[in-house]
Amino acid sequence: MKYASLAGAGILALLMGSGSALAYSVPSTAQLAVHHPAMRQVLHYGSRNHWVATLQADLQDLGFPQVGPVDGIFGPKTEAGVKAFQAKQGFAVNGVTSPVVWQDMLAGFHLVPAPAGHSTPRLISPSKTNSTKAPAQNGIATTIGSPVSHVLPAQFPQGGTPTPEPSLSGTSAGIKGQFAPTVKTIDGRPVLKAYHMVATSYGPSLADNYPYGPTDAFGQPLQDGMVAVDPSVVPLHSVVYVTGYQDNYLPKGGFLGEAMDTGGAIKGDRVDIFINAPEQVINDFGVQQVTLYVLGN
Repeated sequence: MKYASLAGAGILALLMGSGSALAYSVPSTAQLAVHHPAMRQVLHYGSRNHWVATLQADLQDLGFPQVGPVDGIFGPKTEAGVKAFQAKQGFAVNGVTSPVVWQDMLAGFHLVPAPAGHSTPRLISPSKTNSTKAPAQNGIATTIGSPVSHVLPAQFPQGGTPTPEPSLSGTSAGIKGQFAPTVKTIDGRPVLKAYHMVATSYGPSLADNYPYGPTDAFGQPLQDGMVAVDPSVVPLHSVVYVTGYQDNYLPKGGFLGEAMDTGGAIKGDRVDIFINAPEQVINDFGVQQVTLYVLGN
């Protein structure tokens, strides 16, 4: 996904002041930090919050496994990962994140330009590519949908009149847990894991995203297809397929998305689905039973 398409009109104005390709100028680190909350997080040994989990997931994807598990705790392993990144990318090695260090990490995901004097880190995680459908096995269709090159934003219907949907009595109700799936591939991607989960939804309002605003765990603007998960169950950046819900605003049958967010109440076999819609739509979704598939590349 191109940086400008994620950053929105505010950054476009910075990048393309006159609308001409010749008017392009690279925004400063301070300008970028206005639009990317992650760049404003100074993390160090002893920090504990969801931004630490973001840092850990980013460093893992950029090829620094010494950072340890994505647990939101900035301990010796996370410090070692930050120092290794700083050393490789030519920064002062102090184990503390700064706006320019964050900028270089985000550049590895093609979200922002690399800072002056520093190269763009290489993303180690396999990129999302097209693949062919798997043949049916034993007469059972093993593929849902058709391969696509881009997962986000998901293709959600436009408009729609919200109506109350069937709802569970609460998030403690419903069926939860991992199970052995019979479906082998979805959208040309192998099914790695499958879970029965309880789903809720959230929107772009400040109430749903306090205090960080409508951004995902990586500081990117929220968009259709993003879901919030417990990273200890579903790794962040995972491509997922969510199905089983009943909602006249979400795509019928299911949707392909990505696990890009977390939430204080999203623990265990829970998923929170972002819907870019008014609060009435969010409220009407309620609490529902869904199936979530974690997909490979």
